[in-house]
Amino acid sequence: MSASFERLIDGIIDALQSHVVPHSNDDFVRGQVFSAIYALNGLKLAADWKAGPLLEQVRLQDDAFAAVTRLADGMIHPEIPITPRVQGNMSNAAAIEAVRDAGDRRLGELLLWASGEAARAANRDAATEIERLLRRAICDQLKIELATTPKSMLQQIAGGERDGGAAQG
Repeated sequence: MSASFERLIDGIIDALQSHVVPHSNDDFVRGQVFSAIYALNGLKLAADWKAGPLLEQVRLQDDAFAAVTRLADGMIHPEIPITPRVQGNMSNAAAIEAVRDAGDRRLGELLLWASGEAARAANRDAATEIERLLRRAICDQLKIELATTPKSMLQQIAGGERDGGAAQG
């Protein structure tokens, strides 16, 4: 997404929030304006869809896979992908998303393994560390996902604030 497109969407949202919402006494109109703001925020986030954040998630997964390979040395475990899984300047969001989704499935399999009895019996300390590492990697991925998800329209309407937060009383 170009910076000018993002500025255009931000300008439209700002105009709606600054000039239309405060001067509207009709609840129906205010609801429609908030719906438009919500849609514009979604459009802004989806316009870039999401090569940058997807690549960041794949990088986090690759780091987790490398760490599991190192920590599970000598243990029998589910297959770990060879990293890095994305080469060069891949910008095809659908292809990157497929790599990310496959990585999510593999992280889940590894987490089930690390938290299971077989891994604990082989090396309890390593299994515990792997489980902790995988849980943290999954949480870090979710933070990226949440940062690229528009705030709830109901949260924006209820709060009436630009950032979607609660109104100050």
